[in-house]
Order: sequence, then C-alpha cells, then structure tokens
Amino acid sequence: MIDFLTMATRTRKPLARNNHLEEAMALLIRNQAAFVEQIARNDQERLALQRNAQEWQHRTAEWQHKTEVWQHRTEEWQRKAEARFDKIEQRLARIEASLVQLPKTILQSVLEQLPKTILQSVLEQLPKTIVKDVLDQLSKAVKKEIGFTTPT
Repeated sequence: MIDFLTMATRTRKPLARNNHLEEAMALLIRNQAAFVEQIARNDQERLALQRNAQEWQHRTAEWQHKTEVWQHRTEEWQRKAEARFDKIEQRLARIEASLVQLPKTILQSVLEQLPKTILQSVLEQLPKTIVKDVLDQLSKAVKKEIGFTTPT
C-alpha cells in the first residue's frame, strides 16, 4: 500500500501544480486581454482628441483669416472715410472763404450799380469811419468814376 499511496500523492501533486499553472495562465490571459482592451480605448480617445485638436486648429485658422479680412476691410473703409472727410473739409474751407467775402462782394456790387449822384450823396451823409470802410471796399475804378477823394 505504500507504493499505492506514494503513487497517488505523486499523481495528485502534478494535478495541483497543473491547476495552479492553469489558473495563473487564465489570469495572465485575462489581464492581457484587459490590457489590450485598455490600449484600444486609449487609442480611440487619443484619435478623438487628435480630431478635436485638428478641428479646433482649422476653426482657429478660419477665424484668424476672417479677422484679417475684416481688419483689411476696416482699414480700407477708414482710408476711404478719411479721404471723403478731407474732401469735405476742403469744400467747407472754400465755402467759408466765399461766405467771408460775400458781404464785401454784395456791397461792392450794389455800390457799383448805384448812379454816381446817389452814391456821392450817400457817402457824404455817412459818418467818416463808415465812409472809410466803404471806400476801402470799393475798387479804384469806382472811386475815380464817382470823383470821390479820401477826406483828410
């Protein structure tokens, strides 16, 4: 019987060792499968993040381009507005100069159209300061024609 027991124990030990080895192999295979699955998930997440980053870069590039176009248009609009404003200022300066000269022009025109006798009598009745101002505005030809000399 000792031989039988020895044989039984010898056959059982390899079975137990075999069982532990099989369990370890199964655990190793499960861990390896979980690891491969995690790598696959990580790859998918990395690809999704990479796509998002590329989309963001594309949108940023588009936004930058649109901003540059807008800035160019704004600068062009501002340049045109300044040119129009400069033209308006020049025109207003010419109008202002004309308006400043208008009373003198009207007075000279009226005085030149008055008959000599009426003009002479009007000038004689005005105070000397006003006469001096009026005479300063009259052309030399009109003064000579009416025969008026500056009072001293």
